[in-house]
Order: sequence, then structure tokens, then C-alpha cells
Amino acid sequence: MNKKMLSMILGAALIAGFFLPYSGKASGFDFVSLKGVDWKIYVLLLIPLSGLLLLLGALNNGNYILGRGLLCWLPLLALLFFIIGAPVIGGADIGNVFKSIGKGYGIGLWITIAASVVLAFYQPKD
Repeated sequence: MNKKMLSMILGAALIAGFFLPYSGKASGFDFVSLKGVDWKIYVLLLIPLSGLLLLLGALNNGNYILGRGLLCWLPLLALLFFIIGAPVIGGADIGNVFKSIGKGYGIGLWITIAASVVLAFYQPKD
């Protein structure tokens, strides 16, 4: 599988995962569209945005707007901030944050995590 096909598949997976349940029945879109949420939740918007830019860049013969390297790492960094960074900034104990990782995650968050890890660490040749 080449970079173009991998970027198209995983970009679409990032976009689709954002609209599937992250926790319970709430999707990433539901988290972002709530009124009165903290600024940290808007970091989640980087996930479908980078998925869309990866998809468009792959369809445009590999001409990525921000560069493929940045777009591949951005979803994983956003997830790490959402899962670990934001609760710690909010005052949660670091031990409790690591104990709660994986509990109550929905299918959308698991798809997003898998696609983000593969994008960040697997770089096929052209």
C-alpha cells in the first residue's frame, strides 16, 4: 500500500470516527458543539480537519497544504492532549488520569486512536 492510498483511507477513518460515539452516545462533534464548553475541547477539531486535509492532499496527487508529516502527527497529538493533557490542566491527579485511560471509550474514539497511531508511526514508501 502506498502513501496516497494510506492517506485516503486513514483520513476518511479520522473523519468518520469523529462523528461516531466517543463516550456513551456522544460523538466528537457532540462534544465540540455543546454550548459553554472549555477551550480545550476545541482541540478535537484538529482531528477531522487533518483527516480532511490528508484526504484532499492524497486526491490532489500528494500536494498537501500543510505537509503530510504535520498532518500525520496532528491527530495523535490532539488525542494525547484530549485524553491526558486536558484533565491534568483541569486539576485531575495524573495517576487517576492514567487509570481511567480506555474506560468508557466508544467505537469512534477507538477508530480515531488506531488511525492516529498508524498515521504517525507507519510511513510506507512511494
